[in-house]
Amino acid sequence: YILSVLRWLMKQAVRDLIFIGIFAVLLHVCGNIFILKGNGYGSDVTSFYELPDHSLDVVFFGSSHSYTTFSPKIIEEQTGLKSYNFATRQQPVYITYYYMVETLKTQSPAYFVLETNMFHADEEYMSEGVTREALDRMHMSANKIQAIQASVEDEEERNSYYLNIMKYHARYRNLKKEDLESAFRLKGVDNGGFIGLEKRDDVVIDNSAYMYITEQKEISSKNREYADKIIQLARERDIELIFVKSPCQLDEEVTMYFNWVKAYAGERGLDYIDLNQKFEELDLRSGDFYDREHLSESGAVKASTYFSEYMRNKAAGAVVAGKD
Repeated sequence: YILSVLRWLMKQAVRDLIFIGIFAVLLHVCGNIFILKGNGYGSDVTSFYELPDHSLDVVFFGSSHSYTTFSPKIIEEQTGLKSYNFATRQQPVYITYYYMVETLKTQSPAYFVLETNMFHADEEYMSEGVTREALDRMHMSANKIQAIQASVEDEEERNSYYLNIMKYHARYRNLKKEDLESAFRLKGVDNGGFIGLEKRDDVVIDNSAYMYITEQKEISSKNREYADKIIQLARERDIELIFVKSPCQLDEEVTMYFNWVKAYAGERGLDYIDLNQKFEELDLRSGDFYDREHLSESGAVKASTYFSEYMRNKAAGAVVAGKD
């Protein structure tokens, strides 16, 4: 009698597990169908997962200051290095850390390049739109759960990040053919994460008043915590971490923040490339900007070319030094 009860319980358990598995798969598929597709703001995340494993040499991270500045296509043409711009709109430093962890699940790059504009942001949590663009299309994993916990303050609100269908179920009225194709084919945007912006001839950048400021202003404690984590992660995985700052219009306070970041990088033995100090070398003109914060596509060509030369010089120096 006991054996028959045990057999019955095992059959029920198997049926329950099968039901739960099917239900979980349906939730996952529905979530993929209903979430917003595409992304006009850098990497759409899905395209990252389409990359062949261990195919990248360089991965860029950061905000729009990264994905409008560095073109993987140009960098590969000029250096032979394959890269991807894993940057999203206003990507905070704490999400950058989890993106780096996510990267290392499938890639083994020699370089992480972090555009540091968001170091000066002092918000503990970014807006929902910014957070969802970064996290919604990440594959569910312990890393994503940790990213959600770091990015969303309200515990109840986090539930809709764990199960996207809770947020997007009402989109059934607006579903298109592309939603189904993207959900089942998991097809991303083929741009390497780079967004080329149109030029505006009326944009004038003048940083001459800020070039001589030496005072520093420390970044927020949360940004500092995750900057330290980023450096530790790169060292543990033997990845060279490079800090960069894309060209933009500065002000006094922002300049002081970037002075702190430069000193912070130097204390930790990191290269820091401040392209605001390279306007003449880059030959940046008004048509090379989309607005006072972002380069246009022509400016990105110049910045990507400069970075390519930097990488070629680094490789040549490594050979001279007898490094791999």
